[in-house]
Amino acid sequence: MNIITKVLWEGFSIALLLYGLYLTYIFIWFSIYRIYNTDLLIAKSIGATVSLIILALTFFNWLRKKHKEVHQKEG
Repeated sequence: MNIITKVLWEGFSIALLLYGLYLTYIFIWFSIYRIYNTDLLIAKSIGATVSLIILALTFFNWLRKKHKEVHQKEG
């Protein structure tokens, strides 16, 4: 695989991740707002917190994977 294909694939993967996170955020805050009848700001805060946790976990897993790839190429 050449470098352009890898860059495009990584960009596409990131775009899908962010779009999925956005949909997850909307689903969570709308569900909390409607089901539990909470304040809209609290529901959005909970949705954003969950989405940021998912984003952080995904980022660290991606970073760990890239770190292993670099060490395999070196050694």
